[in-house]
Amino acid sequence: MQKTSNNPGCVFVRDNLFSYQEKKLSGEKNQKFEDHLHICKSCRELVLNFQSVSSSIDARRADEPNPFIQTRTIQKIESELERGNMPHFTFSKRILQPLMLSTLILTAVVIGFALGKQVDSEFSTNLSRQNDIQFMKSDLYITDFTDEDNAFFDNH
Repeated sequence: MQKTSNNPGCVFVRDNLFSYQEKKLSGEKNQKFEDHLHICKSCRELVLNFQSVSSSIDARRADEPNPFIQTRTIQKIESELERGNMPHFTFSKRILQPLMLSTLILTAVVIGFALGKQVDSEFSTNLSRQNDIQFMKSDLYITDFTDEDNAFFDNH
């Protein structure tokens, strides 16, 4: 802090520094205060330093968190959990459910394709065997006995 003299004007400025800063001086005292600042460099520097420190303190006060913010935040989280509206639930509904459904559909298509290919392969094998039998019958000159086979099974 700047050294000020024991001049009555300087003493008045030191005694009323807080009131001046808070704008609580009466009109006459405020005028006396400012008149002295115009003529006294030492008191002017004192007021400027005081205002600088005061603004720094005010800025720090603004940075202090609200003491009830933690309680309010916890209450908000608990109420959202009770209602089931938490963001991760929304994420699972919007992203994970369609992803799982798509995966299941893709798996079903792949399994269906594999089963269809297997059945088609078995059908082709059976058709190939029937063609081979027909070819063998024609090579051996064996006639079809389908009518006799049907008659044999129908009688019993």
